[in-house]
Amino acid sequence: MMLAAIVLTLEGPARPDPDGWRGLVYGLLKQIDPDLHSAQPNPFSLSLGGHEGAWWVRVGILQESLYARLSPHLFGLMGQTVRLKEPFRVKAVLQEEHPWAGVSSYPRLFQGQASASLGLQFASPTFFRRKGQSYPLPEPKLVFDSLALRWNAFAPARVPEELQESWERMTTTRFQGHTQATKPNPDERGVGFVGRVVYYLPAASPVETQWMQALGRFAFYAGVGAKTSLGFGRVRGFDPKQEVQRGETEGENPASLAKPESAGSGGG
Repeated sequence: MMLAAIVLTLEGPARPDPDGWRGLVYGLLKQIDPDLHSAQPNPFSLSLGGHEGAWWVRVGILQESLYARLSPHLFGLMGQTVRLKEPFRVKAVLQEEHPWAGVSSYPRLFQGQASASLGLQFASPTFFRRKGQSYPLPEPKLVFDSLALRWNAFAPARVPEELQESWERMTTTRFQGHTQATKPNPDERGVGFVGRVVYYLPAASPVETQWMQALGRFAFYAGVGAKTSLGFGRVRGFDPKQEVQRGETEGENPASLAKPESAGSGGG
């Protein structure tokens, strides 16, 4: 029932090539199980973040059995030089003490405040598939259907079917971000969303708020939307109350909510 997000901090000459860092992790997955990388939905998520001279690769793991098999390989890279098209030294392998690292379990995701508001930061381009095209708007139902699909594939308890109606009546009370081009592979071009969104579930029952918050915490490990195994849909939560206080301190007015916002610590 364990979940983990393991971060490999890198030291190297430039931004790691996407094919290089994906190839590194996919090579390790192939050693464990040749068919694992093609599983649907994937029991893992991948992403790249950081800035010049301080890049990192992140692996989200949704199965305890996968953690047991993959984590020794990841920790074994500490201090090693890996080729991501260019040589990079793995400075550290972290599952804590990094903003994008962490360890939890499915039951622990239900602990904490069960509020009817949930803040999510979309830190790498996030999109959904519609009629063969990428759709870049983080609508409540699309986000929570995506999370429920992955949850039901790997968690010990399924998301109650009646919550489908909950996602349909959920609203967005804050939307601050912008679209960003994506290139999942050479044959496909599209657009995704980066930014911050606050979701609100009106007249929410205790069961609804517990599941809403648990799925929001799950997003940190699973990602949201399409191509999460290629670096897209990296997400983490934030406190909507602190966000409102920040806006009031900065003298924010409603019109400013439409202005674009940085994607934070780097895209996938």
